[in-house]
Amino acid sequence: MSIPARVIANFRASVALQLEGEAEIVKAHALRSVPLLVAGDNVLCEYDAGVLRVVSLVPRESVLERADRRSVKPLAANLTHLGIVSANPPGIDTLLIDQFCVAAHRAGVGALIIFNKSDLQQAEEQAASKRILDTYRAIGYPAVAIDTKSDGGMEPLYNELEGRAFTLVGASGVGKSSIIQKLLPDKELRVGAVSAATGFGSHTTSVTFWYELPNGGAIIDSPGVRQYSVAHLSPETVRSGYHELARAAESCRFGNCTHTVEPGCGVRHALADGTIARWRYENYCKLAGI
Repeated sequence: MSIPARVIANFRASVALQLEGEAEIVKAHALRSVPLLVAGDNVLCEYDAGVLRVVSLVPRESVLERADRRSVKPLAANLTHLGIVSANPPGIDTLLIDQFCVAAHRAGVGALIIFNKSDLQQAEEQAASKRILDTYRAIGYPAVAIDTKSDGGMEPLYNELEGRAFTLVGASGVGKSSIIQKLLPDKELRVGAVSAATGFGSHTTSVTFWYELPNGGAIIDSPGVRQYSVAHLSPETVRSGYHELARAAESCRFGNCTHTVEPGCGVRHALADGTIARWRYENYCKLAGI
């Protein structure tokens, strides 16, 4: 009889699992026929001579991948959102945010825009951040301003996380670790439980973990998704990740319109009438290499 389980972490030689309906973390080995497993995967297991083995991978609803020089590798599975974190300081980088929005679209997940350190901003900076957040909200992305220092500073984010499974991405210095510490005050205890179950001890520091949240959501903490490049993607794939451009492109005269010089371009018309923010369009041109 097969036992459903969730992959909490993969240590190459073995995986840490949470069996369905159980709180305890257990160690298992995957059969060679099973594809590379990542945190968030749903699997089926069986006991063989007292050893728990993963016998099959349940089809993924989404998968976040990273390209290296040789191949594209999965990093995390069954997310619903990328939590894209930016902050001032060090500075709001809309090009990097858009890069992650494209990555989210390609992975089949939503994007949650998070501006951290709002407590450090002056009135003008707060107003500028609000204009950017309002632009993303108008496109259809949930977007919040938070801080990890003040009472209630995390409340806007808490309100967005119920039932969502996400991972945090963003540049160095934007406060991803501080956000995770707020969301997972018992993180070290959880890592300790996984270490005890698998025997991998301090080797857990570079491993991707899936953590359940009290509100029914989950967070994947992964060193591998802190940065993400779309340089390997085609201009068409980049365009599809700009949702407002995709909507405006439905009225383009030509099906293969690049939205730069063609006559009868719906995107350029929307840009002219302010429906599309110019900074978003300029970011699109940079990422698409046109």
